[in-house]
Amino acid sequence: MLSRAGWLAFGAEGSDMIPPQKYDFDPNVICFTFDVEWASQPVIDDVRSLLDDRGIVGTFFVTHAGVDVGQHERGLHPNFRRNGDVYRLLQDASSRSDDEVYEHVLQTVLSFAPEAIGARSHSLFFDSSLLPIYEQIGLEYDATFRLELVSNLYPFWKQHNIVEIPTYYADYFDMVSQKTGFRAENLMLDAPGMKVLDFHPNLVYINAPDTASYDATRSFYHDPERLAASRHEGAGTRVLFLELLDYVASNKKTTATLGEINAAVRAG
Repeated sequence: MLSRAGWLAFGAEGSDMIPPQKYDFDPNVICFTFDVEWASQPVIDDVRSLLDDRGIVGTFFVTHAGVDVGQHERGLHPNFRRNGDVYRLLQDASSRSDDEVYEHVLQTVLSFAPEAIGARSHSLFFDSSLLPIYEQIGLEYDATFRLELVSNLYPFWKQHNIVEIPTYYADYFDMVSQKTGFRAENLMLDAPGMKVLDFHPNLVYINAPDTASYDATRSFYHDPERLAASRHEGAGTRVLFLELLDYVASNKKTTATLGEINAAVRAG
């Protein structure tokens, strides 16, 4: 749950350009978010159970229909790539304008989670032309902007009444850069600013330590039994995820869904 007074700023706290404004949330709040990435339901359920066991809520950005996340928030994870399954459903797609493609993709993914009020694009794709479409279909926040391990991150307003909630960390970043050694202590969680953490269910499920390990499972991406059998022993995404959950639970750190952050910003 949200608590204590927080700051909303365009950029770093105390920016000379935009004066910070107080909002009613912990300025060091931790948010667990998940890019579903077409994961199977048993893999999603695995992540859900790890959250539920500790009383932590999260935000799941869905890619397909039928994703059940229980009490947790659902957002959209639209794939605007031209090899994407939703793009290929658009008749005469190659002759359509970018805006027509964007609207088709967003409307389709919105049908998977009609209650969604936020989005994070697949591959972190962004085009300012998306913002009026977000507003048109009822989206209120975006979480595509990512600044890895940068402190003093806070929500900020974009045009068309969209709140941007920047992401602090992503597991895929660590798989590529090997920045933290998959240790919670190396995420600098005590640094000032909110911490939006981005995980992927399949990467958590297999405890992926690097891109090679992940790539080796692509041929059986939707087979939970084979994925479990391929789970990495040692430091990896799952080990870090569990360490973070236990750190948050044992230290009673403030957590929130991105929908709650959006609501607090708008209430300010």
